[in-house]
Parts: sequence; C-alpha cells; structure tokens
Amino acid sequence: MDIDQAAALLDDGAAEFRAESDVPGIAYGLVRDGVLVHSGGAGQTVLGSGRVPGPDDVFRIASMTKSFTAAAVLLLRDRGALRLDDPLPAYLPWAEGLVPPGGGPVITIRDLLSMNAGFPTDDPWGDRLESLPVADFDALVGRGISFARAPRSGFEYSNLGYALLGRVITVASGTDYPDLVRRELLDPLGMGSTRFDARDVPADLLVQGYAPVDVGLVPEPVTGPGAFSPMGGLHSTVRDLAAWVAGFQRSWHGEDAHPLSRWSLREMQEQHTHVGSAVVPASADVPERVVSTSYGFGLFVENDRRLGRFVMHSGGYPGFGSHMRWHPESGWGVVVLGNRTYTRANKVAGAVLSTVVAQHRAEHPVDVAAALWPRTRDAMAVVESLLEAWDERLADAWLAPNVDLDRPRAERRAAVAGVRSRIGPFTRSSRPVESTSPAHARWWLDGVQGAAWAEVLLSPDREPLVQSFTVSTDPVPTTG
Repeated sequence: MDIDQAAALLDDGAAEFRAESDVPGIAYGLVRDGVLVHSGGAGQTVLGSGRVPGPDDVFRIASMTKSFTAAAVLLLRDRGALRLDDPLPAYLPWAEGLVPPGGGPVITIRDLLSMNAGFPTDDPWGDRLESLPVADFDALVGRGISFARAPRSGFEYSNLGYALLGRVITVASGTDYPDLVRRELLDPLGMGSTRFDARDVPADLLVQGYAPVDVGLVPEPVTGPGAFSPMGGLHSTVRDLAAWVAGFQRSWHGEDAHPLSRWSLREMQEQHTHVGSAVVPASADVPERVVSTSYGFGLFVENDRRLGRFVMHSGGYPGFGSHMRWHPESGWGVVVLGNRTYTRANKVAGAVLSTVVAQHRAEHPVDVAAALWPRTRDAMAVVESLLEAWDERLADAWLAPNVDLDRPRAERRAAVAGVRSRIGPFTRSSRPVESTSPAHARWWLDGVQGAAWAEVLLSPDREPLVQSFTVSTDPVPTTG
C-alpha cells in the first residue's frame, strides 16, 4: 500500500468515525518511517467557530503522557540517578506505608512503570485530580493507599502509579517533573507545541474539549498542572506526536535520533506485564487475528500472531480522547486526536493501521528464515537429512544430550521413519517458515504421498545443538 492509498483510507475512516461518534472535531496524521506523510481533520476546534482541526492544533492527550513520564524515568536511569529496582520509599519516604494488608514486596520503580504495583484501576478518580497540589498528594500517599492485589501479581492500570513516578523524577533529578520533561525530551525533539499548562498555548490553537450531558455537548473546563500531570497532563498536536512516534520507530531499526538511548526506547516497547489475549474478528480487509496485549513502560504492546507487533497508548480524559499507534517492523503509524470525553480514537486508528499493515505484509512478506541463526538453518537441513535416511553419526553430532533422555533414540528413529513412509520422497514447501526466535523454526515438507511439518529448537550452547525436534503429519498444535 502506498502513502496515497493509506492516506485516503485514514481520511475516510476518520470522517466515518467522527460522524458515528458525534465528536466535535478530530485531527489525525499518518506516519511512515519517522515522517509525518499525511495529516487532516474534520469538524471544529471550538463549536461555532467553523475552524477545522489540523496538525498544529493543540489537544489534551491525557494518558499518552505516560510514555513521556516513562521516558524521563529511563533517562534518569541511564544517567545513574536511579535504578528501576529501587524501592519507592528510597525516594519518597512518606510512601513507606504502601504495603497491602496481607503483606507483599515493597513497590519498586519498575512496578510502577509496568502497572504492576497492585493499586486499583482509577481512571474516573485520577482524571479529576490533575491539579492536586504536590503537598496534598504527598499527604494523600502518606495516609495510605488501598490495594487491589499484591505488588507484582498482575496488571492493574493505575494513574496513581504514574503520579508517584512524577514525584520520583522530581526527587531523583532535583528538577520539577514538567521542567525536566520539557528540557530533556520536548525541546530536543522540537516539540514546541507540547505543553503541560494550557495557558502556554496560543489561544487560537487550543482546542476546546466537550463533555456529553443530557442537553448535548458542553465545554469542559480546562484544568491546570499539578501532582497528577505525569499521568495525563500534556497538551500536544498531531505534528509533535508524529515526532514522538518517529523516535520509537527509528530505535526499532537501530537508529539513534532521540534524547533517550535506542535500547531504552526499545525497552519501553517490550512486554513487561501481561494484560490479556483476545481473538479479533475478521473484517473485510483483515482476517481473524489472535492478539496478546501487555504493558511495557508507558506503552501498551500488542503482539498479533498474523501481523506482528503494534505499540500504542490511548488518552481518555474529560473533554478529550486520543490514540497513537505504530507498527515497528513496517514503519507505519497513526495518530488520532478528538475533543469529546473519552473519544474512542483507538477504534479508527486501530482499524486503519491493521488494514495498512495487512496490505504491507502481503506486498512485502517477512523473510523469517533470514532472521534465523545460520546454525538453525543448518539444523533444518539436518532434520530433513534424518527424515530422508536416518544417520546415527549425524544424529550424534547434532542432538543435544537431553534429546535421547526425553525420548529413546529408537522410538524417535521409528517415528521419523513412519513419517517418511507416509509422505514418500519430499521437498521443502514454499510456505513461509515460522519462528519465535532465531533459535527456533517450523516449516513444511511436500511429499509425493502427503505433507508433513517439522520443527526444531536449538540449545544455548556456544555452538548450539538441537534440543528438540519434531516431524509429523498430524495437525500443527495451536496456542491461544
């Protein structure tokens, strides 16, 4: 899919979404390989103004702010100002009493980053506390916090956790959290329109947020920065957010073009706490997909068995709803901003990007085999040789000691011979190889009399050996 096709898809999807969702205005952008290649808007920045939102109009981005907070933490970690496994009370002594009633481990910075601290989900509560003075927040924490679960026992989305990270950043750096984010992240990336305080935004560029009530849509009052700003206080534009997304995309391909190291940017996009799995129904453009979602550091990570990895975060807030999402492998990304309470911007961004990536994958098939260890590719040939005609010397040279312990050599040899007799002479199928790591491969064999599949996993030895292998004519086992 070329840029013009993807842009038209986003234009149509955004227009349809706005009409069905009754959002006063939306702005959106398409990112490709770190560049904002298309932007647009629909509706109005302020009802009655007639002004259509564009890439430079400023919306509150709410919880998308968490990615900036996480980046600030990792920036300080990389400079030696803190460690992710440091206990929270080492920076905030008044948090000493944050222990669940039944006991449990002391909360660490890593627990807060990965939404694994055990606090209850708190969107409605946290969304109304942004302006809470820091002293009042510290007093709230000092009185104690309720726990939904013990730390490190499962994902629980927490605005409170990221407010605590903001306090850690201030204490560890000696700089107020908003000032550090602006100086170390926003300014170096040229994100000059992104601000914590709406009063710093030119009035003609500030988008008004609206809340639905019985009489219709009413303006939502603008709140100022405070202790909860690290969880959702930023205001930004499509253009600035495209620059933010670009840094993550480039880090995936080994480029250093960000105040944060590319390895720390990659760390933010890894899976740290499992959120859940789901089957996404098929659409006209994208087949049914099995998706597993996790929380990284300030970002959600969605692994799609068919389309690969997506990284994202939404922002829901009184008056606003936003979403940024990208596909690291292909370089495509989408940003959508809306000015209605909890606008489900993820709906249009997700649908458009899935379609774009599905088409990209069809036009540019992933060569999984190229990413395998050379030794893994050699092991595939060894397995095919053993299937053709078992050779004890070859098996001795390639099979790790556990293989014969896991299944007697004679049984394995007989099973392989049975597959060979069922499929007859064979060649490797043109069907793409599947892999979960450079040490693993699953592939297919086309025989004169039937088909089979084979799978191999290599060991961690300096010169890896085959620690397991399978050849079978049975259906391939499926996992959720």
